[in-house]
Amino acid sequence: MKRIIPCVIITVLFMFAGSFLPLTGFLGLMLCPLPLTVLGCLEGRRSMSAAELMIEATLFLVISPKLAAYFLVGCAPVSAVIFGLSQESFRNVKKLTGGESFLICAGASVIFKTLLIGLFWFFTGKNIMFPDAAQVSMALSEVYAGKPELQTALNQVIAIFPYMLPSMLVIYAGIEAFLNYSLCNSLIRKFFPNSKHYPPELPTFKLWKFPISLLFVSVGGFLLGWVVDIDTWFQGAMFVLNLQIVVNVLMFVQGLSLAFWIMDGFKLRRGTKILVCFVLAVPFFWAWLIVMGMSDMALNLRERIKFKGEQ
Repeated sequence: MKRIIPCVIITVLFMFAGSFLPLTGFLGLMLCPLPLTVLGCLEGRRSMSAAELMIEATLFLVISPKLAAYFLVGCAPVSAVIFGLSQESFRNVKKLTGGESFLICAGASVIFKTLLIGLFWFFTGKNIMFPDAAQVSMALSEVYAGKPELQTALNQVIAIFPYMLPSMLVIYAGIEAFLNYSLCNSLIRKFFPNSKHYPPELPTFKLWKFPISLLFVSVGGFLLGWVVDIDTWFQGAMFVLNLQIVVNVLMFVQGLSLAFWIMDGFKLRRGTKILVCFVLAVPFFWAWLIVMGMSDMALNLRERIKFKGEQ
């Protein structure tokens, strides 16, 4: 019980921050599965189930039934999947790597988030991932009353946002799975080293690589973009757009991983690495990171590049 109460309090605070704090509070929603996951790995399924019931009751009675439904369908299943992957018996039988376990967790997050959106749409007729279009249009008309051209352009962009739901959902679920999976692993290994339950460890970020098939998907999406016209086949154009967004994000991640691998190969000092990270945070360099990721997939640069002192 001494761990259940802190788990409930922290989770409710995360949910509260995610609902009522702008920008930074969004991180709270992503980290909601973490306390429950850590509790399950430390104390087992019974304590985890008891904490989940207390969290649901607190959210329903104190904050909002919608948040209680969000946690039940969108967050708790992620905790359950990571907890299942952390079981010692499961690790010994399945022999899953950290990367494979993470993909299972990310896939489960996508499935349950899709179910969550479907349920909210069924009962409310609204998409919880996007604000009401009429309210946004009214707000824009007040802010950009003297700039009708800019207001029209922004309205067109906002009108496309709901059709970008698949790619945004995959990206959100991937980030959520990564944060909760990696933090659970790190917290348990660092503060509870005697625990027998922890998810398989992910490879270090500088070694992250995606299969070359992703490159073929990117090329296919690029060619489709030339063929499909948004005015003649809107659904097809939106499919291509979502595909390109997801693939570009994955290539960006591999390019960033390659950049860290290069920095490590040159044995740069910590201060220099931090400076390079600030430079890479500038949007101008993001396209180059995508190019680096594509090059690494196509040419396997980490096998070809040799640093001083290496055989």
